[in-house]
Amino acid sequence: MFAQIRKFDCSAGIVLFFCGIVSELPAETASVILKNGKVITLDDQSRVAQAIAIRGGKILTVGSDADVMQLKGEQTNVISLDGKTVIPGLIESHVHAYRAARGELLQPHQELNSIAEIQNWIRAKAKEVPQGRWIVVPRTDITRLKERRHPTPEELDEACKTHPIRLTVARKDVLNTLGFQTLGIHNDQDRLVNVRILFDQAGKPLMLEGAGAALRKLIPQQAVPTENVREVLKRLHAIYNSVGITSILERGSGVAEYREYELMNQQKELTVRMTMTIRQQLRSAAAVKEFTEKLGLVTGDGDDWVRVGPLKISVDGGIHWGNTRLSEPYGEKRRQFYKLQDANYRGDLFYSRELMETVFEAAQKLGWQMCCHATGDGSVNEILSALENVKQRLPMKGRRFCITHAYFPTTESVKRSKQLGVCYDTQTYLFYRDADAINQIYGPDWVDRFMGLKTFVDGGVPIAINSDHMNGFDPDHSMNAFNPFLALYIAVTRKDIQGNVYGPYQKLTREQALRCMTSDAAYISFEEKVKGTLEPGKFADLVVLDRDYLKCPENEIKHIKPLLTLVDGKIVYDASKKSEP
Repeated sequence: MFAQIRKFDCSAGIVLFFCGIVSELPAETASVILKNGKVITLDDQSRVAQAIAIRGGKILTVGSDADVMQLKGEQTNVISLDGKTVIPGLIESHVHAYRAARGELLQPHQELNSIAEIQNWIRAKAKEVPQGRWIVVPRTDITRLKERRHPTPEELDEACKTHPIRLTVARKDVLNTLGFQTLGIHNDQDRLVNVRILFDQAGKPLMLEGAGAALRKLIPQQAVPTENVREVLKRLHAIYNSVGITSILERGSGVAEYREYELMNQQKELTVRMTMTIRQQLRSAAAVKEFTEKLGLVTGDGDDWVRVGPLKISVDGGIHWGNTRLSEPYGEKRRQFYKLQDANYRGDLFYSRELMETVFEAAQKLGWQMCCHATGDGSVNEILSALENVKQRLPMKGRRFCITHAYFPTTESVKRSKQLGVCYDTQTYLFYRDADAINQIYGPDWVDRFMGLKTFVDGGVPIAINSDHMNGFDPDHSMNAFNPFLALYIAVTRKDIQGNVYGPYQKLTREQALRCMTSDAAYISFEEKVKGTLEPGKFADLVVLDRDYLKCPENEIKHIKPLLTLVDGKIVYDASKKSEP
């Protein structure tokens, strides 16, 4: 196969086809045929075919070599797959790609997994930054630090005393001594309005809670030209292509970002299809109406490349921040871990049930799909109760209300979701990195249902798996790594980064896991008729793999590499060219 792929540059026909300027073909012929492979269709019969024919950016047919080759014409380019596996293009159903591109321009992300790594990063950064200017450490999470605790100001001082340092972990800001002094905090007699300051027994400041506004005044955010962001975003999209991603759901942006994607689409610069989730903390029916009228958009607007998805509100916090809404009080262990005070704390709930009903009903009447950020089981239960009340006044069938995250599903919550037609998206990478901490801080019962994919699948509720990628360009080492084959590996094995298995009954089969990144992911954005499986009439978005996903040793799943990625029938990534995205 790959000897043939390397000859593409010498084949005028194939160059013309993939540039989209092939001459008119008879209706019964294919413009390209991939044969002699293992094509995982994921259709209703779970067929595995030999060949696939493409024409005009769509799949013409899928079947045996003999059947598909009947569509070969004089100008058809035929590529032998030499037994390689083909899967539908992967749908990354929860990313913040535009944010990641902008962040890369401001400060490239660095994965930091221990206090020593944080110190080394600060030392290197201090050599680049003028003395006295603030250094802001890239985001890391308390669950992912080797020490499972906040660094101390003294540990930051060991790394640097010439620059004020800010490190944010679990909604707490840890500063070095110079940072506290710059903020006007020297001892336990000093105060900041509306800021909680934690001190050690000697009266020295340890960390701050609620100091974001005060710190932003001292550390102004740098402006970045949108044209620069677009260039970096194209590079990120190319990296997505290199790991087999052909569609993304931007899961929380504004209309300005949507317009940037529209511009890229008009200029033919996109190599991934994008559906935009528009995030806004709407708090009344009037606010929903006013906001959506100003947008001038509604769910489903757009085209095959850039589409409008749901409205999104955030109902609770997160496990990394220590404010996910649970069905029980946090208890002593969790409160100590997150440095919380209230003995009865269950996590934050930003919307009452009644307010959610108001927002959901208003959005539905205006034709919008809704999506809610809800990480804890307590917040999910409140959302479902609100939807059940709305259902008494409006039909819910077909609305595909989506809850994102939902880390701790139960059989009961999934049963309620099935009755309401609610679907979900969640992040297996968080299980990979955070399961051990959840086991220690939340307990065995919680970690066993943490990212409980089988609970969703057995309950007949559509569940998409994704990354929640937000910072960094490395598929395996970003803030929430976006390598889809790592995500599939985690779903199939239930292994964390140390190799521990929690909740083995939550394992998915390989086909079930793959559907979570293809057909189920297409379903949550109303696109199952055009993508997610390899069937006639659907988009020719597909990936050729370097090994057999269904049969390779289990541990190899996370090491699978795409050899070719096609979007709209055109090659957007070719491993044989050895070019860096």
